[in-house]
Amino acid sequence: MRKQLSKHWGSESYPHREAVIYLNYKEDIFEVEFWEKGKLIENRKMVSDGVAHSESYADDAAENWCLGYIPW
Repeated sequence: MRKQLSKHWGSESYPHREAVIYLNYKEDIFEVEFWEKGKLIENRKMVSDGVAHSESYADDAAENWCLGYIPW
């Protein structure tokens, strides 16, 4: 089960990008969906080496996608 927490939209250079942040209750982690032109590119769990990251980490990942810092 997931709950949507926020949504980010692309910049002028990347107007077709969106990112959606979720809280995954079952795993107690944040997830970010990366979208390009209405197509889901990736659902990334905010976990590194077994350590769950914070909501602000997920926000940063979403913003980085929308600004084009994360390539596709």
